[in-house]
Amino acid sequence: MNPEKAAAELKIIRQLMERPIRFSAMSGLSGVLAGLAALAGLAADWSISRRLEAGEAFWINLAVWAGVFLAALSAVIILTCLRERRQKMPFWTGIKWRILRTILPPFLAGAGLTVVIAMRSYHGVGPNQWGLIPAIWMLFYAVACWQVAEFSIVELRLMSLAFLVLGLAAAAWFQDSPYLMLGLSFGGVHLCYGLAVWVRYGG
Repeated sequence: MNPEKAAAELKIIRQLMERPIRFSAMSGLSGVLAGLAALAGLAADWSISRRLEAGEAFWINLAVWAGVFLAALSAVIILTCLRERRQKMPFWTGIKWRILRTILPPFLAGAGLTVVIAMRSYHGVGPNQWGLIPAIWMLFYAVACWQVAEFSIVELRLMSLAFLVLGLAAAAWFQDSPYLMLGLSFGGVHLCYGLAVWVRYGG
């Protein structure tokens, strides 16, 4: 077998191996759990904000949302790993590394901008832009999901569009209603996405 033919066949084999991973980039059940975690975080944030003063609530709610993120991330990693183990597919592959490199910049940018706005608001520096934080989360998450959709399923692209629309709406009209927009996006959209993936692809 000549080298060119061998390289072509290896490319075909690699594509066939990565094709199932395309449909298991994120477990459907983990999407549902991420939505439930977001709704639980919203409930905790709302309750804490009502009972405590702003300075005290700030740090507690920061810990709440850090916990929500870690819970959702853990669900994605663990459940997707279990699903791919059942399918006898490797969890970590070249395409997963590409996905990580793709989503890291939007997540870092969103987290950094959130910290800047939160600290400026906490210390009373400049205008209060706290209401923009939900929109920032939605828009940067929409960008990350859209980029990952290049390697994944069409449902992920639809989810990114939903976050994009809701994020722009939150920035334009609903800065005074953060719980409504966060509930619709990270809660409701994640639940719809997770259920759709669970029904269509399983697990």
